[in-house]
Amino acid sequence: MTPRIVVTPIRALIDQPLQLSVYDLMPKQKVTIKVQTKDDNDAIFEASALYEANQDGNLHLASTAPLSGSYKGIDAEGLVWSMERIGKKHGDYFDKWNAEPLTYSFTLEDSSGKLLDTAHVHRKFYDETVKRVPVHEAELVGTLFHPDTAQAFPGVLVVGGSDGGVNEHAAALLASKGYTVLSLAYFGAEGVSKDLENIPLEYFQKATLWLKSHDAADNTVSLIGYSRGGELALLLASTYDDYQSVIAGAPGAYVTSGLRNTIYAPIPAWTQQNAPLPYLKFTYTAKHFLNIGKSILTRKPFSFLPIWSLSQAKATNLDAIRIPVEQVNAPLLTIAGEKDECWPSADYARMVQHELHGKRTDNKHLYYEEGGHFLAFPYGLPGMPTSTYMHVGGGMIMDFGGTKKGNADAARETWHYVQDFLFAHTKKTSLHYS
Repeated sequence: MTPRIVVTPIRALIDQPLQLSVYDLMPKQKVTIKVQTKDDNDAIFEASALYEANQDGNLHLASTAPLSGSYKGIDAEGLVWSMERIGKKHGDYFDKWNAEPLTYSFTLEDSSGKLLDTAHVHRKFYDETVKRVPVHEAELVGTLFHPDTAQAFPGVLVVGGSDGGVNEHAAALLASKGYTVLSLAYFGAEGVSKDLENIPLEYFQKATLWLKSHDAADNTVSLIGYSRGGELALLLASTYDDYQSVIAGAPGAYVTSGLRNTIYAPIPAWTQQNAPLPYLKFTYTAKHFLNIGKSILTRKPFSFLPIWSLSQAKATNLDAIRIPVEQVNAPLLTIAGEKDECWPSADYARMVQHELHGKRTDNKHLYYEEGGHFLAFPYGLPGMPTSTYMHVGGGMIMDFGGTKKGNADAARETWHYVQDFLFAHTKKTSLHYS
């Protein structure tokens, strides 16, 4: 009989677990299973592992550990999250910003490399039950996703990080769970600033009020931000009492400088009432520039943590630039990785937790020992390749920290926490966390 690889479900939302089995092999036959996909830049990502069939000539990835390969676990999802960009020594960031489905192609090969079978699965972020609406009105830019019914749902405002643009895929997935979600662009997209520079906080307040009054929303808005968006979420919730709940992933605790051409620059990121907010200025030493140069020459990933540490140590305005999170009146969830190499988000989350200690019993703070920077929604989603490094141009590879497995485990777990937290605080249901 012809060997068969069976992956189910063939079409499903990205967060639905995959099951993979192989049938009709020879008893104890060794085979290689590979998976490939493309990101939104058409970069190819791939993973593979060597397996051995059981005595009946079958194997099931839920019960069969690989003999070797890029994935050292036992399920089909592991093949997915362990995918690395082909041709890159340290892998690369998996770019996903639109809400188009991903196609994962699984192949089965024998020990000689002969192709035995192929299976394709399509991983969606939303389906026909969700409506996509581009937003270019009221001076706002973004994309709105909401269930395609006349019913109003809790509103959620999603703001991304230092890559700018719009996280459509994440907004679409959350809308599929029963929310009206606006993924808001605030720089790096047509119709908004090119750089993260002098962005008015009033822009986000306007977006909040617009979403709150939308026919598809129930007059409430929760706020989700990640990385620089996590900094922004805490800043907005400290400034405006407009949010039903707040989620900050890989957050900052200080107002930090703006970006010009994706590089930190001595410019304000945010303004309020036309005045720039004071910010943490980067401090470099000759050693830092030497290390950056060595990183480029050797193609060794570079961590920004030493620069953050020195910048904070040299700053004379820490009190003035600290985000006053004690003014946040909404329930708050923070998520951070202990091995974040982009900035010390776990330390920042602990600062936030300390400032809020005793204020509310419904705040929640999650820390992941093996997690890096990209470990949670909207940048870390279950069912997708995880990222630890990024080629940022000029030959530099940036280390974002954590392990692929640590980030994948955190993405899977925190996705449940995000949904439960939103549900508890927007749909009037009392849930308990373990």
